[in-house]
Parts: sequence; structure tokens; C-alpha cells
Amino acid sequence: MRVPWPFRRESPQGAGPRREFAEALDPQPPLYRSPTLKALVSRLSSETSYHILDLGVASGANVEFFSRFSGQLQIADLPDALASEELRSLLRTDPAAAFRRLLPVAWKQFDIVLAWDVLNYLSRDQFRCLATHVTSLCQPGALMFALVSTQKEMSGVPQVFKIVDEQTLLLQPRTTAVQLSPRFPPAEVERLMSGFSVVQSVVMRHGVREYLLVRH
Repeated sequence: MRVPWPFRRESPQGAGPRREFAEALDPQPPLYRSPTLKALVSRLSSETSYHILDLGVASGANVEFFSRFSGQLQIADLPDALASEELRSLLRTDPAAAFRRLLPVAWKQFDIVLAWDVLNYLSRDQFRCLATHVTSLCQPGALMFALVSTQKEMSGVPQVFKIVDEQTLLLQPRTTAVQLSPRFPPAEVERLMSGFSVVQSVVMRHGVREYLLVRH
């Protein structure tokens, strides 16, 4: 789904020194502060438009948040797309082909990717294939916002994250079921996301590590 609207573009700060720290702010989930979302928004300017790829579940709140700027938003909704039996089978046998089918080459390379917690629900090979494909869809300097679980267990399906303001997210679980979390360590995230570099890494108190990454 493509949603046209004006929004801000990243200022030419590029990839500065990496920041890594533990977040200690209220409020707690389901409403919580996201220093990494704030860092992403702080890099945007009103002078240029963006092309954004949202890998997560469609959210009217997120479309509305970015509607004040100018550009285009493409929602992939990977959680629901990958729930089909046909794609689950292809994802197991040929993940690269699955992602090529779900994320075809766009008319314009993306400037921002919102991965949310989608990466937690992929095997390492699937993670690597998705990262490789997304890298090919992004222009140099593109930013990615991702959440990686740090707890032993996580929600049974990807959750819905709604932007309340530039530093606050509303977390909406879609099931009460839980499953084991892969808990990808930071070094492995960097290895699997070889086309991106980590700009900021924040350990949150509700069991996730937020990442802001930049395309080489």
C-alpha cells in the first residue's frame, strides 16, 4: 500500500559516532518513550521529501504522523503477508525469493525503513536475506529503525507499534501467546545487517534493544 504525503528528509549529518546506552525513562509499556525514534526524527528536515518503507503492520497513526511532511510511504505488512501457508513454505525453502516477491523493486529507492520487531520472527538465514534485499532497495545514507528482543520470551506474533509523537510509541500486542525469543546479540545484528552500520543502540527496560542504522 502506498500513501503519498509531504514529510521531512534526513539532514546531511550522515553516520556519526555510535551511541549506546540504557534507557531509563517513563512511561512504561504499552506507552513508552523511544529515544531512537526521537533520534530518527531529529535527523529529518523539511527541505527534502522521503520515500519510506514500513515493514510492519499498517497503522493509521503512523501514516498520520508522517502526513505532516512530504514524500511517499509504502507499507509491506510483512507479519500478515508471511502468515500465508504458501509464503511460509517459500520462506523456509528460499527466503531470498520470498522477500523478492513481497518487496519488489520500487520506482525510487527508500530513504527510511521501519522494521519494528519483524526481525525477531525470522531465522538467521531469513534475517540475512531480508537485510540483503532491503539494502538493495535503499539509497546510501538511508536510515533503518529496528527493535530486537532482549528477553527470553516475546509475543507470539509481531506487535503493532503506533507513533504517538516524535518520542513516544504505543505498543499493542495482537495475541497473549508467547514464544521463545532469538535474542540476537548486537554483534550478530551488525553481521546480519552487513549493508548498514549501527548509529545508535539503546537497551530499553521493557525487553528490547532499539537500533538506528544507516545504509553504507
